[in-house]
Amino acid sequence: MKPVKKYNKQKPVKEQVKEPSVAYKTGIEQKLSIFNSFEEAEEAEYQYLASLTGEKHLANALIWIKRLYTKELKKHPKIGTNLRLK
Repeated sequence: MKPVKKYNKQKPVKEQVKEPSVAYKTGIEQKLSIFNSFEEAEEAEYQYLASLTGEKHLANALIWIKRLYTKELKKHPKIGTNLRLK
């Protein structure tokens, strides 16, 4: 028969999470919007995407590619250096 393990009950430590004093910078000003329906939210999203320039769309795409393929880009750093459009 195995001996029974005794668990130590730890007292909860009162610690506060302190946010950095520097504001988060995203490069764009963001605001919270509340919509009455999914259709309104979708329409607002389409209007936002339509307001972006082609360069901004490409920049966003490159950000997502880098996020999705982080491991592959670290293994082969020269993969993402050239962008070819046909």
